[in-house]
Amino acid sequence: MRVIDFTIMILAAALPWSTSVTTILIIAVLLMVLITYGPLELTKDWTRPAYALPIALFGIAAIGVTWAHEVQWSDRLHAFEKVTKLLWVLPLALHFRESDRALMVFGAYVASNLALLAFSFVLFVSPYVFHLIGAREPGVPVKNYIDQSQGFVLIAVVLLGLAAESLRGGRRNRAVLLCAVSATFLANLAFVNVARTAFIYLPIMLTLLALRYVRGWPLLALFAGTCALTAGLLATSPNLQSKTSRLFNEIDSYRANAVFTVDGYPAGGAERLEFWRKSIGFVRSAPVLGHGTGSTKSLFATAAAGHGGLTGVIVDNPHNQTLAVAIQWGMVGCVILFGMWGAHLWLFREGVMGPTGNFLAWIGFVAVVQNIASSVFNSHLFDFYQGWLYVFVVGIVGGQLRRENPGAR
Repeated sequence: MRVIDFTIMILAAALPWSTSVTTILIIAVLLMVLITYGPLELTKDWTRPAYALPIALFGIAAIGVTWAHEVQWSDRLHAFEKVTKLLWVLPLALHFRESDRALMVFGAYVASNLALLAFSFVLFVSPYVFHLIGAREPGVPVKNYIDQSQGFVLIAVVLLGLAAESLRGGRRNRAVLLCAVSATFLANLAFVNVARTAFIYLPIMLTLLALRYVRGWPLLALFAGTCALTAGLLATSPNLQSKTSRLFNEIDSYRANAVFTVDGYPAGGAERLEFWRKSIGFVRSAPVLGHGTGSTKSLFATAAAGHGGLTGVIVDNPHNQTLAVAIQWGMVGCVILFGMWGAHLWLFREGVMGPTGNFLAWIGFVAVVQNIASSVFNSHLFDFYQGWLYVFVVGIVGGQLRRENPGAR
């Protein structure tokens, strides 16, 4: 068990940096869990909704390869592989039902992101380092700014929660330190680089934080102060100004059906509008069971034939989690998806019961909300970094809660 804990800590540290190392360690952890606990232990909890529904989504993806007509097998298997990560929720929950080292895993993840944060600032202020490592985006040493923002926001909000817990316990110095570290993550997002999706999920997560610890008139004062701070950041941050102003140019791009870049970045807003328009049509043509696993790319290719501009773009991802599921597995898949999100929110419901609620459950609740909100503009359950981050939080926190309360559903 100690070896598994140590391996998962390394895995948490590797996740923000390397896809290949993360994949190798994920396989190693699964093998060690199977050897340590045995297959029979895994079957004890699989009927619980929080674990059964991820398995159900995996199951429909597996069966869905059979009705994906005129779709290459490479596309079917690639789409199916994106769903397999959901199976890891149950083994992680099984292990952390016995282990008490969840906070150490979180500490390893935070430490790794602190190193990434420092590297991001160096990259941002030093053109020499930027060109030396061949970075493609300001302040983003590895992966991409969407992945980096997802991790930075989750850590910043959780650290603010830990600061509030410390303040309630009379540990003011610790609270100040945690607030300072959280503010550094948020400063990087404001002035270096940020995914525009964070404009959606960060306010929701901060609202959940405020509702947990603040009541009455202080809550209104906090919201007013946050609005004033946001206005100040928008007025002083070229990064935020660029991110918001590009949106209007991207809308013009969509109206003109033109593919172009704004400030060197693809017109992502225009592309999403076109992807969603087409995706709704795909869903209408097969509303119940969808077109099958891996069918998205072939559908976009058929719709793009003979067209130019945005209409001629071919993708395998509609950049919306609901549409990504509905295209392939119809309304049946969507029911499973929404049921899974709902089951995981219910699993962590104790976290939203105010400051007396379980803080670990609150972390799980916030992580699920972040995934749901970010999945409006992305297919984050199917993306590598965001999908695995979701699986790790749900599995680890869910297992710890079972350890604290074995009879909980």
